[in-house]
Amino acid sequence: MPKPNIVDKKYNFLRPIKTKGLIRLGGKEDGGYIVDENIINECDTLITFGLGPQWTFELDYIKRNKNLSIHIYDHTVSSFPYLKEIWKYLKRFLTLRVSYEAVKNRINYYKAYKNFLNLSNVKFFGEKITVPIKKKIDTDIKKAFSRINSNSKVILKSDIEGSEYEIIDQILEYSEKIKMLIFEFHWIDKKEKEFIDSMKKLQSRYEIIHIHGNNHLVSGNFPVKNNLPIVLEITLLNKNLIKNKDGYISDFPVAGLDFPNNPYLEDISFSFRD
Repeated sequence: MPKPNIVDKKYNFLRPIKTKGLIRLGGKEDGGYIVDENIINECDTLITFGLGPQWTFELDYIKRNKNLSIHIYDHTVSSFPYLKEIWKYLKRFLTLRVSYEAVKNRINYYKAYKNFLNLSNVKFFGEKITVPIKKKIDTDIKKAFSRINSNSKVILKSDIEGSEYEIIDQILEYSEKIKMLIFEFHWIDKKEKEFIDSMKKLQSRYEIIHIHGNNHLVSGNFPVKNNLPIVLEITLLNKNLIKNKDGYISDFPVAGLDFPNNPYLEDISFSFRD
């Protein structure tokens, strides 16, 4: 049996508490996240910072909760990459290098993207989440929350490629409304202090209920340092919703819940030990 990759003990504060009812929403690659099933059924608003090319999480959530309101923020999203991909495969089809099915798949994917954004309970804002606001395209947490009902029960998902460290303090101002947080933390090796400080702040109001390492290589770097993945997906639950702590989970990934973000690479295995 291979020796487990033991994370440096200074990171033991990241061990998730044991929680019943964890499920995966979204696909088995990038875009899928682990959540508490009971909480997603109770919440009426999902705020997503950073959509990219994946919306399977949001789509799965809508299927479970038809009354859900979704606000999406991403200044990088447009139709152009989808149309560019269609054009590329159309040229390949015309020169007999790919099948018509390959072209059709790209067209259908673009249609699915447009259909999702056109749903009546989805609002898209082509804005950049950052603190402080400097440009017209910028939006901070306060502005995002001004656009939802004052009594909303919120789940917030953030994947904004390193800017997450800037928004932690403002997020905590809305901890009474935010029942669950789903974060993707980047550059943990280079931003170790910012990461630890951010997590300590979040843990004053929330408990970690799941953690998973993103196995994509980052700028050619090996995806772990001190056996901790340098990009982490972390789900946190508001402490007000936790009745009892039944211990901690120490070994990851979790079978049946976790899958590699990059399906062509092995998932990152790591363990916490006292």
